[in-house]
Amino acid sequence: MKLLSLVTTLTVALLGACSVALSQGLPSQEVLKNWSLFSEYHKNGDFVTASPYGWNVARLDPTRFKTLYTKLAECYYGLYEKETLLEKKTAYADSIILVYDLGIKHAPEKAHSMYLLKAYSLENYFEGRAKEAMSAYEKAIELDFDAVEFAYLDRYGLLLMKEASTDPSMKAKAIELYRRAGDKDPANQTVVDRLKRLVTDPKELIELAEKKLATAPEKIEYLWAAAQAYIQAEQWEGAERHLQKLVKKSPNTAVYWNELGKIQSRQRRFKQAIESYESALKHNAALKENLLNIALCFRELKNFESARSYAQRAAQREKGWGRPYMEIGEIYKATVEDCVMNSKGGDWAKLDLNDKLVYRLAQESYLRAKAVESNIAAEADRRTKELSTLVPTKEDYFFHREKIKNGKMEILGSCYVWIREAATVPTR
Repeated sequence: MKLLSLVTTLTVALLGACSVALSQGLPSQEVLKNWSLFSEYHKNGDFVTASPYGWNVARLDPTRFKTLYTKLAECYYGLYEKETLLEKKTAYADSIILVYDLGIKHAPEKAHSMYLLKAYSLENYFEGRAKEAMSAYEKAIELDFDAVEFAYLDRYGLLLMKEASTDPSMKAKAIELYRRAGDKDPANQTVVDRLKRLVTDPKELIELAEKKLATAPEKIEYLWAAAQAYIQAEQWEGAERHLQKLVKKSPNTAVYWNELGKIQSRQRRFKQAIESYESALKHNAALKENLLNIALCFRELKNFESARSYAQRAAQREKGWGRPYMEIGEIYKATVEDCVMNSKGGDWAKLDLNDKLVYRLAQESYLRAKAVESNIAAEADRRTKELSTLVPTKEDYFFHREKIKNGKMEILGSCYVWIREAATVPTR
């Protein structure tokens, strides 16, 4: 370990001389000269020659160059990777940690990234320093969670999971970490997989979330975590209880209103869901999906005209989005089913031409969805085919040919007054 001691002693001595050098009024030209030489050798990959100049810069003016510490650490990474002797590798690894500690001190605006790099180094270049690595990861997350790449979050999470076998509190930390990561990126499958490993019983997640919430009942982050735990367990009443608190505490946060709308919709309380979705839209007009969510609620309430109106608004929001047209098709299907149940006593044998023409309108909507968005072509084709025996037949068109005007047939009947559209007659 002589080499290790020598590296540490020399480094501390160099840095200890910093105040003396500055008090002697060393010209900035000396700093610039060392920085220039350091940068040039670093760029060329000559880390042995570069590192002393880097230490000179750190000694002369430790706060001037914000990339000094990451570049100096890169020198030791390079030396570490090329070295074969364990003693020298250990010395280089120690130097990496020392450089990051200095960077955290002298370049605090970059502390977040240096904590991450320090954590990674402690985890991978040393034996038995996992807890120090976890502490460094945690500091980076405290400084700026949103800026932490998921790869680092996951490394920290895996360390927490490893420790959870002997320390249950680590399991709770890991769950909270992955929940937050999931909030940031709901489509991240790794997050889903990690949570499945951590929580085999959703009730356990609720217990952990409620226990955490009990320590600070008004803390928004804890209320949100508890709401999400209830959602995962499909316990809608518990989720709504916490979401109602959230929208009261933070009424301008669209995501809380949005989740509340989803929960109310799942409980078939569609009027309340519409109000929540509208509140979400009020605070975040970009939530185009909410127009469809509202359309679905109105469809369930059998207010088909309002349902179509919202779906049409959704269709206008973005070119290339076919889902609103799929919903319009579903609205037309639902209105026929409602008409048969209420006007024909549920007797499908009484299906008449007008009912069939509305099904034809539904098919047209599915086909338009397919034309607008190719990704949903298979689904659109399937739904179109499902209605193939319910739309007008060639015989229907033939025997009612006097009603065909400009290739379309008007839809009549008391059930369909609100539609005010004509169905296209197939050309073959």
